[in-house]
Amino acid sequence: MKPAVPHPKEITLTENRELRIVWIDGHVTHFSLQYFRDQCPCAGCQGESDIFGDVRMPIQLPVTKPGKYELKKLTSVGNYAVAAVWGDGHDSGIYSWEHLLYMENRQAATSNTPGDPAGN
Repeated sequence: MKPAVPHPKEITLTENRELRIVWIDGHVTHFSLQYFRDQCPCAGCQGESDIFGDVRMPIQLPVTKPGKYELKKLTSVGNYAVAAVWGDGHDSGIYSWEHLLYMENRQAATSNTPGDPAGN
């Protein structure tokens, strides 16, 4: 049997324009809105697999629409996820609790990368 995934007990937008997630087990996660949007799990952002398992990425235009990193709304999706609506109209990303925890671990791994000892 698969262990239960922790779920958020509170999600708020801070004054610093970060998402603050307080999980039921007590730990707290912070995501900048840019990171949260850039990690959108929808097929339009992350690509989708064909029948052979090859991931096909959508065409990405080099133009950023105004409002891309402006979070307009978060709504719950059942008891397993939240859906985001962004200022540029994008609304197809559903962030499951598992995906949020994956994002947290990925963010932590990236920020723990040793820096340049010379300070460059």
